[in-house]
Amino acid sequence: MNFIKDMYKEGLVDSQLDEDAWADIRGRRIERLSKEKRVALYAYLVGLENAMRATKFVEMAEEGRTPPNQYVKGYAPIVEMIDDIVEGGTAYIQQLRQLHKRAKKGRK
Repeated sequence: MNFIKDMYKEGLVDSQLDEDAWADIRGRRIERLSKEKRVALYAYLVGLENAMRATKFVEMAEEGRTPPNQYVKGYAPIVEMIDDIVEGGTAYIQQLRQLHKRAKKGRK
């Protein structure tokens, strides 16, 4: 963003960006940082090599689209983790549900 401001200061660009344009630039930057953080957090669950694929899997699933096989493979460690919890029985499922509720409250 400093690059753009410097262009204005040096007179390389004639017009000024309006506040909506600056807000759009800031929003895209925050979105990109949020996406990078999300990928990094998925790496804790699926490993660094599968983190981007797992993120893409979730994005496509949220959009109602069928993810390609490589994205499904990237998300597979999470599926295995959930399956292990289910195999562990109701006590583990209850703990997962409680953890999920805490995580949802923590995002607000």
